[in-house]
Amino acid sequence: MGIECSHQDAQYRVSLSGRITIDSAPDLRALLLRLVEDPKCQELTVDFYDVAYIDVSGLAILAEVLKAARAQGKKFRLSRLRERPRYLLEAVQLLHLFDEDGTEGPQVSSSSTGSTR
Repeated sequence: MGIECSHQDAQYRVSLSGRITIDSAPDLRALLLRLVEDPKCQELTVDFYDVAYIDVSGLAILAEVLKAARAQGKKFRLSRLRERPRYLLEAVQLLHLFDEDGTEGPQVSSSSTGSTR
């Protein structure tokens, strides 16, 4: 799994790629929770455009981060959900809990502030 982070003012964006599985989930969880807890971050968007697969451990992380964001009065959005990730969120009836930014297709530009794996 690849992770790229960027931000502009209080809007943070995490772009994911690859597969989100029980092996990669702990790193993703730590990162997303750290960002949500950052006082500078008021809105966190997770971009799924290049995610081919997500398992239930990834869904559990998304639910946990959503809960943490709401508890702090922050926005948590999912962006550019495609095939498998969207289907799984719909199948377990979690998709309606999340805001989506509605952006479709590849992202035109991004400024990376870090990546892992």
